[in-house]
Amino acid sequence: MACSTPEHTVRRTVDRTSVSLPVNRKKPYFVLPRQSYTSHFRSTDVTTPPTLQELSQVLRTRMPHEGSLAKIRHSRRMASIVLMLTDAVIVSGVLALVIAVRGMFSPVQIPLASYLPTFALVVLGNFVGSAWRGMYPGYGRCAITELRSTFYTLTGVFAAVIAMSFFTQGSLPFARSILLSAWLLSIPAQWFGRAMARRWMGKRAWYGIPVAIIGDHELSARVVDTLRNNSHIGLRPHVIVETDADDADYGYHEEVPIIGGLDNANDVVRKYGITHGVIAMSQVSSAVLSEMVDRLGQHVSHLTFVGEHVHPSVLWISNVQSDPLLSAEIEQRLRQPALRLKKRLFDIAVTLPLLLLSLPLMAVIAVLIKLTSKGPVLYRQIRIGQRGEEFELLKFRSMVLNADKNLAAILANDPDALREWSRFHKLRRDPRLTRIGSILRKYSIDELPQFWNVLRGDMTLVGSRPLLRFEYDNLAWHKAYISMYTSTMPGLSGLWQVTTRSDVEFDVRIHIDMYYMRNWSIFLDIYILLRTVAVVLTGRGAY
Repeated sequence: MACSTPEHTVRRTVDRTSVSLPVNRKKPYFVLPRQSYTSHFRSTDVTTPPTLQELSQVLRTRMPHEGSLAKIRHSRRMASIVLMLTDAVIVSGVLALVIAVRGMFSPVQIPLASYLPTFALVVLGNFVGSAWRGMYPGYGRCAITELRSTFYTLTGVFAAVIAMSFFTQGSLPFARSILLSAWLLSIPAQWFGRAMARRWMGKRAWYGIPVAIIGDHELSARVVDTLRNNSHIGLRPHVIVETDADDADYGYHEEVPIIGGLDNANDVVRKYGITHGVIAMSQVSSAVLSEMVDRLGQHVSHLTFVGEHVHPSVLWISNVQSDPLLSAEIEQRLRQPALRLKKRLFDIAVTLPLLLLSLPLMAVIAVLIKLTSKGPVLYRQIRIGQRGEEFELLKFRSMVLNADKNLAAILANDPDALREWSRFHKLRRDPRLTRIGSILRKYSIDELPQFWNVLRGDMTLVGSRPLLRFEYDNLAWHKAYISMYTSTMPGLSGLWQVTTRSDVEFDVRIHIDMYYMRNWSIFLDIYILLRTVAVVLTGRGAY
């Protein structure tokens, strides 16, 4: 095989061997002498992207890549089996637990064996419903879709079982308290079980399917990093294809090959059997986008769009389109009165029992604060809320007295602290924290008094983090964000807290908050609250 005269050379270490790879920018593929290969294709799993050499060979042949479809089928089959077994164990376990608890308080013994037909019907119905909704294996599905599908599937299954028990006149054991309790517990339990199963599978070489990322270099690299850090999604970066073949940055990003040319994208997805693609473009006209969708849509059944102002990590939580360049219609959902009323009723229904349950813990915390440091138990801070009005945000005091005044001195004397504060509006090692305060902050327990802010109507359970006055004033230039922020209530928890939390710069927080406000739904709030519990228990990203 003849090799074209290289205009550019990319070097990479493969299997401890340094390879000089000629790249001809006039051709949209790569060529190497045949003797450079030890075999036609490597025997790889779905977690390993191809080398540029392999891509070169694939693009020059008419036949699909050998073994790709078989590996994808194997991955789907294995993941589906694991998820089905997880669902069966979770649902059966919840039913058994509810029956056992009911038996403890019932004068009549409840024979577990009599409920075996009910167990079988619920498990089988859940299998059928989940498969119908595409949850097995559910690669690339956003978390809200999974939560919504879990709710609707289990609701339909338990409703059907209750109806069958009623109309068969006792052929199936019928106890409304048992079935209703099992229904309520099964929804979060199954969601959590699947999440744990996906995280376990995400560490396995066979899990996932290849995905092609098409678009700008920088944004595509961010998508690769996001998918690598969230392997439970099941989308394995296979190749980055920059649209311009002549100006593409040929080479690798985190071992994912980068090539150029939209024609190559079409060939790669067809020959590797790729069904999922990500279009990652910061600036794109509707005509170019339409052309890309039409061409890729011949082989790719799932396309996800990443715009300049949407952080990739949120797209597989709620992948409703919100970028003006990529959507014909943008719903500003939290500006709609009916939806805001629904959100307020949800806040009250959830916050009131949470406040009552947390009162004993808050009493213990109040005593500890009093015993370990001087000053009041509660810290009151002025924040900006709905309509730009000020309100008092309540927290358990976690810092020494006059902490706000001490901050100015710290920033004036420590350039590193000033840079960190400028980027994150927080300090990782804040010398103002008390002994008990550092624990309260790590696990976000200091924010429990904000349940009262939610009930008063100053805040909502889930929303944008309430801004300080100086943060609000510094964002005056960002009119779109300020307009959306002041039209809603700030939240106790939020989307950025359960995704990136304190690990990203302040401007990324803004884009994630805007994404949430545009795409709000009850299921998104439920998902964020469930994730909040996990984040609080682990203390991830908190300081």
